Amino acid sequence: MKPKSRRIPTRPAAALLLSALFFRPIFAAGDELVMLIGTHSLLKPPAGIAAKKDVVLHGLDSRMYSAIHKASRIWIRHGRMLVVTSGLDGRHKDGSLHYVGLAVDFRAKYFIPATRSNVTRELRRSLGDDFQVIGEKHHIHVEYDP
Repeated sequence: MKPKSRRIPTRPAAALLLSALFFRPIFAAGDELVMLIGTHSLLKPPAGIAAKKDVVLHGLDSRMYSAIHKASRIWIRHGRMLVVTSGLDGRHKDGSLHYVGLAVDFRAKYFIPATRSNVTRELRRSLGDDFQVIGEKHHIHVEYDP
C-alpha cells in the first residue's frame, strides 16, 4: 500500500504566506508598487521587499543587493516594508552613482523625522565605511563609494 503524499507548499507559496502574516505595509493612496514575492532573481527584489513601479534593479552591483537586504531587516524592525524607489532608473545629478549601479534610494517618507534619523544611523552602521548613507526628506540614498 502506497502512503499518501503530503503536499508541501512551494517556496513562492510559503513566501506569500509569510509576507501576508508579517508584512502589513501602509501605503499612501495612489502609490503604485510592484510587490515581488518568492524569488531571488536579479531582475526582482526578494520577498519582503517592494519596488516602486518602473524601478530598474537589473544591473546593480552585487554590493547593492547586500545593502538592500540589510536595509530590509532594519525597515522590518521599524515596522515597515522596504520600498526601493530608485536604482538604475530616474534622473539624478551628473556623475551620480545610480547610473553605474552603485546607488539606490529607499522610501522613508512614512517615518517621523526622529525614526528616519535612527533608521539612517542604523543603516550607516550596518553597511560600514565603504557606503555613504544620506537621509533626505522623503528617501534615504545609499551608495557604494569607498
